[in-house]
Amino acid sequence: MTQKTEGSRVLNRLARMGLGLLTFALALGLAGNDRAAARDHFAKGVTTYEGSKTCNQCHANKAKEVYASEHYQWKGKLGAINDFCTYPDINWLFNFPIGSQGAAGCATCHVGYSDTRPPFPDSRTQKKAYQAALDKIDCLMCHSDTYNHVGQMAGGQAVLVPDAASTANLPAILANITKPSKAACLKCHAKAGGGNGIKQGDLDLSMADPDPNVDVHMSSLGANLTCVSCHTTRSHRIAGKGSDLRLADSTTPVSCTNCHGTSPHADGHLNEHRERADCTACHIPAYARGIVTETNRDYEFPELLAGKYEGKRTLGANLAPKLLKYDGTTYFYPYNTAFTVKALDGNYLMAGPTSAQAGVKASSSSRYYPFKVHTARLPVDSQNRLIPVHAQEFWSSGFLVGAINQFVNTTRYLGLYHQVAPKEMARNACIQCHKNGIPD
Repeated sequence: MTQKTEGSRVLNRLARMGLGLLTFALALGLAGNDRAAARDHFAKGVTTYEGSKTCNQCHANKAKEVYASEHYQWKGKLGAINDFCTYPDINWLFNFPIGSQGAAGCATCHVGYSDTRPPFPDSRTQKKAYQAALDKIDCLMCHSDTYNHVGQMAGGQAVLVPDAASTANLPAILANITKPSKAACLKCHAKAGGGNGIKQGDLDLSMADPDPNVDVHMSSLGANLTCVSCHTTRSHRIAGKGSDLRLADSTTPVSCTNCHGTSPHADGHLNEHRERADCTACHIPAYARGIVTETNRDYEFPELLAGKYEGKRTLGANLAPKLLKYDGTTYFYPYNTAFTVKALDGNYLMAGPTSAQAGVKASSSSRYYPFKVHTARLPVDSQNRLIPVHAQEFWSSGFLVGAINQFVNTTRYLGLYHQVAPKEMARNACIQCHKNGIPD
């Protein structure tokens, strides 16, 4: 077959696929094997975006990978309850403020586009719905630094669409698609729990390029790592699982030893510490450095915050972690059951390493890790079951829906993995163990 005939065949096939812009690019002399140039012309020519419906013309298999991932399925979040938004199933996406054209909810940090709602169609039993769902992945949430989506009402339904800034700059955004950067990851992960730095305590927007004294890994003046330097990806599955995450998206471990080996110190006595403590126990001497984080949320006493009612927040900064033994297993309060398990501080335990349960001895494989302590005062019914907060009603009026019997105190322990300080600052962490004797 001649090159001209082959080029004609390719152009005809692409035209049938509806890729008019790409066909035009190829007709300019890019037919054959110059796919990179064709993609470049295509990206610069596309000016509209409808989520993965736009991308699937070339990347359908990638959409299937994303759809199967924890980032999309949220199997670790849906059906479970917590001490921040409480229950994402009923707070997915809803009209807010009521009567406006805006929408809010947990899904604003989901990688869905348009009207995605759980439960998500199964590829084996709901094939037609599954195919439609593959067109509703918001690829740009991860593959652009400057793109973001927002909740909006359309035809009486809450949907996710590009925000005003993204809509105005879509041609430039589409011409600059990138691998996931720090800025892209932080769009969601920095604002978990209702604000910048609020939930995790070791993640906020400044981590895109922090001061090296705050995080020596992420700073451009330090190692200048990106999120995926440690949280490596394969088939859109992200490595890494924090202690307060119910499911791992990947079996690939994230560990300091991946880069630093098992004997990172010249001093053998320091290396011996690894038998009892993770590197982070010494190298994260404090968290919430440079920004405040939430330490308590009290739903018994709502407060008006930025136009909506929230549980009263207590904030803190530059906080010392609590060192707890952790072997990779975690206790989670199971939804719709009575509170029975107590935390080390006497509150009911929401989530934490197995050793955070009062009276439970850590396993022999446990090592010390640093944790943020988050407490809350939450409503329970007559059977001592946590009552989910209906965010639309609560944010609007401060009124909690449900037969509240009382409010109880809870504790969550969140593992700390970021804000790794320069090695010269690690000695401050020694005091936590050695001042009053090494913890048992």
